[in-house]
Amino acid sequence: MSQFTPPLIHAWRTLLLLTCLTLALPLQAAETELSNLKLDDLSSQLDIAETTFLQQSGRDINHLDSLTATTVGLEERAQTCITQQEQQQAQTQQAIDSLGKANTDDAADVKGKREELTDQKQQIDKTLSQCRLLHLRATTLLEETRRSRQALLKQQLFAPAASVLTYLSIILLESGVWKTEINGILRTFSSLPLNWTNLWIALAYGITGLSAGIFWSIQKRRQYRETMPPIHATSPTLAAVWISLLRFLPFALFAGVAALSLYFSPCGVPIILQFMLALLLFSLSYGVMHSLLRRAGQVDGVVPANKQAGHQLYFWARLLIAATLIGIVFHSPLLDSASHEVNTPSSLVGLIRVVIGTLIGFALARLIWLMSDHFLFIQRTRLHWMAGAALLIAVASLWLGYRNFAVFLFTGVFGTLFLLLAAWLSLKIPTEIFDGLDEGRTPWQQRLRKQLGLRSTQIVPGLLWLRLANTLVVSGLFLILSLRLWGMPEQNFTLLLSTLANGFKIAGFTLEPLRIIGGLLVLSLLVSLTQVFKKNLAESWLRRTTLSKGAREAITTVSGYSGILVAILLGLSVAGIEFKNLAIIAGALSVGIGFGLQNIVNNFVSGLILLFERPIRRGDWIKVGAAEGYVRDISIRSTTIQTFDRSDIIVPNSEIISGQVTNMMLNDNFGRLILPIGVAYGSDTERVMEILREAADAHPLVIKERTDMKINVFFLGFGDNALSFEVRCFIRDIEAKTAVISDLNLAIDKAFRHQGVEIPFPQRTVHLVKEVPAKPADLG
Repeated sequence: MSQFTPPLIHAWRTLLLLTCLTLALPLQAAETELSNLKLDDLSSQLDIAETTFLQQSGRDINHLDSLTATTVGLEERAQTCITQQEQQQAQTQQAIDSLGKANTDDAADVKGKREELTDQKQQIDKTLSQCRLLHLRATTLLEETRRSRQALLKQQLFAPAASVLTYLSIILLESGVWKTEINGILRTFSSLPLNWTNLWIALAYGITGLSAGIFWSIQKRRQYRETMPPIHATSPTLAAVWISLLRFLPFALFAGVAALSLYFSPCGVPIILQFMLALLLFSLSYGVMHSLLRRAGQVDGVVPANKQAGHQLYFWARLLIAATLIGIVFHSPLLDSASHEVNTPSSLVGLIRVVIGTLIGFALARLIWLMSDHFLFIQRTRLHWMAGAALLIAVASLWLGYRNFAVFLFTGVFGTLFLLLAAWLSLKIPTEIFDGLDEGRTPWQQRLRKQLGLRSTQIVPGLLWLRLANTLVVSGLFLILSLRLWGMPEQNFTLLLSTLANGFKIAGFTLEPLRIIGGLLVLSLLVSLTQVFKKNLAESWLRRTTLSKGAREAITTVSGYSGILVAILLGLSVAGIEFKNLAIIAGALSVGIGFGLQNIVNNFVSGLILLFERPIRRGDWIKVGAAEGYVRDISIRSTTIQTFDRSDIIVPNSEIISGQVTNMMLNDNFGRLILPIGVAYGSDTERVMEILREAADAHPLVIKERTDMKINVFFLGFGDNALSFEVRCFIRDIEAKTAVISDLNLAIDKAFRHQGVEIPFPQRTVHLVKEVPAKPADLG
């Protein structure tokens, strides 16, 4: 490049840049033409949506919901247009900037390219303005549509009708009303537009399900009386649900199968399907509550009902079920008119609705209040107070004539209670199963713990994340369904589900709840599989090798930590967390927290050294400072020493590596004993040494065959009160040191008594000197 002059280099760069821009311009022009076509189509669709809104505003919620969905799609398309045009705008501006400032001495092709790029940027700016205008129109239309929907919903919800006093005054004061309205009700029921074929088919399916349920219930209840199923020990709550299935499954099958048939083949009257669905929900709920409150039940958090309380609960429950099923019939739109001749609300039907609604409200409030004495979570959350207040408001609204609002409250309370029961069971049953796995209550749980290689005090690894995932899933579903139940629009509900599925961004991270839950499940599963792998590796595979015990333990421990690390990485990957983001955060935090984690890193490295170098092993008898005992566990951060009085001492690994450690069992279990012995003066010293040697030689744990560990007896010297001897010998198991010393002392004492050798004790001679008092002086 040294032979080219600077102007020539500039010319080459300009030519290369112009070539790239020339290749890109046709593509950008084509994109501009395509964007114009899309903008025209988007504008025409917005015109149609605005016209539809003006025609349908304040008329029908279903049309407004459909229009809202259309407007949301148009808004997303407008936002996409804005994003694309902003990207093209930035690219075009970057190309203009790369040409440099305009000078009079620029080449003609450079000037032409700059003018072309400037015109293109102006066109992009114009298109961007149109996209922003369309986005503003779509956003405004969406806000107006939602505002109109809320106003219409509020208007329908609080639409006033005749009050109970109006109904009573019409029925009592006007003559002939009773007969007319009763005849109108009878004609309505007699002229229902029923599809008898579909109805009989649904009833046939329901009776078939009822028969199958009765047969299955009889068989299972007979087996239940003969043998207690293991489900009771696994989960008392699940056992209660099982008992409810035995009792009430025939009714649930009848209603469920019939409702399924009516859903796919309607009979022409929707209230029949609603009746079957209500019967299904009540059968399941009543059966579960009945089983939970039995005196034989032992569910934690549930107080069984005695005979008197049981009668009250069941009376109000049956009354509630009967009133609700009758209310479904009389709240049907088929009974909204008094007769075929007069298209006005029936006063008799309205009065019946008020009576039934009042009965439902008081029965449900009383039932919840009674259940608060038996279900502790109702007392803790004050649910009976909140539900009672909502039901009283619903009854008052019904009496004042606000029927739609009362039905809304009744439906919300009913649905919320059913969702609460389902959520409570979904949390309670897995919790009892998980607790049983941690404790090993049932045989199958004990076998599983044995397969995982767990001790009695250990919990199942990875179960914590499974508990967390279950709590998140159940709580999230309960919250979402509750919002939908209490009036969340379908578009918002769909948007919420889409957000949960696709995720949302927080501080640069994209959090996807479903993937996070999947990551927790993968983490819990892989951690448990790692424990199984460690057990098989230690007890099966490595035992067939020629590795030492210490090497096998090191490989097992490192494999366990490696498996946990892999489980964490895979769990994070499934959860949607990118490792490059973790690397950036770790690099940013490493400097700040490095000083605070010095001890932890030191202990971590020391733990790795202990695992590979193996200066101590599990089961060794060691002394570390003031701590002495057996090594029970060597983790990556600390070592647990169990003293002889069964207390545990946690010693950081750095102290073991940097300090002085005495290992009684490093290479073998041999150990030396030193027994000091004192005999009385005048004893036969040679005979004493023979007795001591024979006593040591007779003990089975004393090593005698090795020349480097022979028995030694020494005459150490003359003490103040005894002749001092010492026995030194090695034993095969240092852990039996105290027992061997006791045995040798007993044998030596017995031999000394038999041979007449005395063992002296310290003696002191005390001389007492009596002083004679002096004679008193003669004073005479």
